[in-house]
Amino acid sequence: MSKEQPTYKEFQARYNKGWSDWQLLDERSIEQLPEFPGVYEVCTKNCIFPRLRDTSSILYIGCTERRGLKRRIKSLIKGKHIARKRIKRIADVLEVELAVRFKVELQGQQVEKELIEAYATKHLELPPCNHSMPKAKKIKVRANATLEREQQWLG
Repeated sequence: MSKEQPTYKEFQARYNKGWSDWQLLDERSIEQLPEFPGVYEVCTKNCIFPRLRDTSSILYIGCTERRGLKRRIKSLIKGKHIARKRIKRIADVLEVELAVRFKVELQGQQVEKELIEAYATKHLELPPCNHSMPKAKKIKVRANATLEREQQWLG
């Protein structure tokens, strides 16, 4: 991937297609990931495990807003990612390969929160390697901004 930032139209055409296909969580496939913000899910390949309600193969749901997906997901294999040790331990114990899928998303933190809430609602618990619910991002808005905008519109 080139170092140049794509135009908005190129970005939309290339990455605004929803979720990627599942791909092995290894260094070769990580090199193909984009350097854009987004959300991602890590799962066990060909292995589902029981949850409090139903079954699942999802181990972790995460996002990145500042760093690109490539750097963030690479930190799951080697790096200082908070869930790295848990994910590796589960993969070693179950003797399975791991897979990852991603979705380029500029509001990754909000989408991550929604995905984890949906998972928790379905299974009555968080994914095994998510240790807590993400906090909603606080947005500071000037109190007078809306009033000023309305006054401009009304003339």
